[in-house]
Amino acid sequence: MIEQFDVGNTLERGLLRLYKQAVAERHMEVAEQLLCALEQLAKSDPAGEHAVEAAYLWICCDRRHLDA
Repeated sequence: MIEQFDVGNTLERGLLRLYKQAVAERHMEVAEQLLCALEQLAKSDPAGEHAVEAAYLWICCDRRHLDA
């Protein structure tokens, strides 16, 4: 059980990092796919829901920064 958590947590962090990078570099099609992957991961492990929330907050904050 601990190993499964570690793998899921590592995957979640990696996907979120790549998602943030894709958004920052304006690769929105890639970012969308990464967000879908985060959502799928959260469906299989509800503990991953915070990564999905962080991803949505990241894009909201990033867009506000661009509009300024």
